[in-house]
This record gives sequence, C-alpha cells and structure tokens, in this order.
Amino acid sequence: MFVEILDTYTTVFPTVIPSRIINEFLGGYPENVANSIMAIAIGIATVGTYFVFINQFLADKFGRKILLVFTVFGMGFSSLLLFFSTSIIDFTIYLFLLYIFFSSDIWTIYINEESPPEKRATWTNIILMGGIGGAIIVMICRSIFITNTYSYWRGMTYFAIFWGIPLSVLILLTFKETSKFREMKERKGAPKKTMKLLKNNLKILFKSSNRKGFIAILITSFIISFNYITKSLLESYLTSSPYITQDDATIIILIISLATFIGYIFTGIVADKLGRKLIFYMYALIQPISVIIIVIGTYIPINTLIIVSVGGGFAYITSQCLVVVIRIVTLEILPTEARGIGTGVKSLVAAIGMTAGTLLSSPFILNLGLGITFIIFSIPCIIIIPLIYCNLKETKGIDLSSIKAEIK
Repeated sequence: MFVEILDTYTTVFPTVIPSRIINEFLGGYPENVANSIMAIAIGIATVGTYFVFINQFLADKFGRKILLVFTVFGMGFSSLLLFFSTSIIDFTIYLFLLYIFFSSDIWTIYINEESPPEKRATWTNIILMGGIGGAIIVMICRSIFITNTYSYWRGMTYFAIFWGIPLSVLILLTFKETSKFREMKERKGAPKKTMKLLKNNLKILFKSSNRKGFIAILITSFIISFNYITKSLLESYLTSSPYITQDDATIIILIISLATFIGYIFTGIVADKLGRKLIFYMYALIQPISVIIIVIGTYIPINTLIIVSVGGGFAYITSQCLVVVIRIVTLEILPTEARGIGTGVKSLVAAIGMTAGTLLSSPFILNLGLGITFIIFSIPCIIIIPLIYCNLKETKGIDLSSIKAEIK
C-alpha cells in the first residue's frame, strides 16, 4: 500500500498542475497554442513509459524485488529533478524520467503472485484503495500550494521526494522475493542468457493457446491510453472555465479521487463475483458518456461543480478500473515465466497509445479546443466491447500455477 500511495501520487500530481506549468513556462502564448504545446510536452514525456517493457522483462530475469526497489527510488528521485526544472524543456525531460518509473506496475505482479485465485481482483483493489491515499494527499498538497491567490507548483514534489526515497530503502531491507518467482527459479535452474530468455518468453506470449486473448488485451490497452489527454489536461480545461476557480478545481479533483476509491471497491467485488468481462463491457460504454458530461458541464453556469464532478468521477472510475482489470487479466492468462515480460509488452502498447493520442491531440486542441478534443478521443472506447466479447475467455477464479508455458 505504501508503494501504491507513492505510485498514485506521482501519477496524479503532474495532472493537477498543467495550468501552473503553462502559466510559468508558456504564459506568453494564446490559450489553445499553450495547451497544444503542453500536449506535445506530455506526449514526449510519455515515451518514458516505453521503458516499462525493459523493467518488467528484467523482473522476469532478476526478480520482482530488485526492480521494485529501483522503480520506487526512481519515482522519488525524478520528482526531485522536477523541483529544479526551469523551462518547459527540462520539465519535459524530468517528467519523461518520472513516467519511466511510475508506470512499471511491479507491485501488481507481487500481489497477483501471492493472492489466492478467488481473491485476486479483490486483493488488488484493496491495495489500490489504500493507494487512493496518494490521490487524497495530492489534493491536500494542491489546496496548500495552488489556490486562487497563491501558486507554488514545485511544492507538489515534496511528498514524492520524502516518501519515495526512504521507502525504496525500506523495501530493500524488508521485502522477500515472491513465492511464484522462487518456485520458477527452482524449477528452471540458472537463468538463461538475456536474449535467449527474451526470445523464448516472447514466443510464449504470441504462440500460446491464450494468444488471441492477449492480443485483445493489448488493443484494449492502446484504446484506453489513446485518450490520456483528457486525464493529463483536465485541470487546465477546468480552470479555463469562467464558472470554475482554482479552489473549485481542487474540490472536483478530490471528489473524483473519492469516486475512484468507491470504483475500486465495486470493481473488485464485481470482477471476482461476476467476472472480468462484464467490467470491460460496462466501463467501455460509460467512458465516452462521462467525458461528454464533463464538457457540457463546464458550459452550464448552474450546478457546474456537481455536473463536472459526476462526469469526472465516472470518467476516472472507468479509465482507472479498466486499467486495473487489464493488469489482472494479463497476469491471469500468462504463465509465470512470461508474466513480467507480458505485463511489459502490455505496458509498452499502452505507452504507445498514450504517446500517439497525446501528440495527435495537439492539432485538434489548436483548432477545436480541449473540450471537443476530449470527446473525439474518448469515442474509440466503444470498440472494446466487441473486441473483448469475441476474443477473451473469462479468467475469474483461475489458478495462476495451472497456467503452463506450452507453445502451439
């Protein structure tokens, strides 16, 4: 939970300060131009998530523990670098480094390899519920450092610095390697050479009996990430509305965080009781509807805060919880030997979706503005419904030890 608090904090805090970054580094440009440039900066930074593939492959080779230590330390250190940024260029570089570390999801492998089959989704979401404390801490820090009358966005890095670096030391001294990884090492013996292991594990991913389901998960990951621009520039969009102040934006983001907490509980229960596929169907349909509610709400002078909070809450529940279910299903359809690299490939495809969507959104933002761009980039989520229905088998309650690395 401590790791997930940090993971959530470092994931969220860059998304609640874009208006302040734009104000400091891009203040001389018109609104749409500044937002367009910011979208390009974020798109470049998302390339950092491509390194997740390497991190998770190394987790298969050297173990989960050492990579968890490395990524936790990286989140704290890259936040320290962000504190010292002085232009949009070095801010982008340091944000790129942060993306490398907070997207690694090594903790997810830990939890899933140590959970009983019938509790895997529930336990994962319990960790995420604890981690929602990171989002709440973001809101507390934002209410202190960014208000209607005062702005010091660098203060948002304090928690990540002073939480992440000591936590990495604590993990190094106290964590044990997962039982599934130790069993696999005992069964396989000495590790193979890196390139041979990589080639063998990739073959397992794309030539196994579960390959159609895995490919469907990869496409789903791409589609969800393609609309990352809504999450990354939502704060800038909200604060540009004449009916929403900086303090209102903080309240909206806090409500969204609390709604996401409830969403994790609901998702964990439903996914374990009724299955993973039902979650895909519901959330893929709700996602674009919720984005439309956000955009419409910012133009309504009455009850703006309530309308935008409802739309934002559902938008975040669906996007965040879809990502969680994708993580779980990825681990449930892959054998231990390729679980790390499979998660890495999934993360790499999601990263490509983030970069493609964010960079592609820049000309849309320039010509149509943020709101219309958010709606356009959320519509492809509908494709997820037939994709999952036709290609993915239900994985509820499956025993991870029963998944063998056979190749057809």
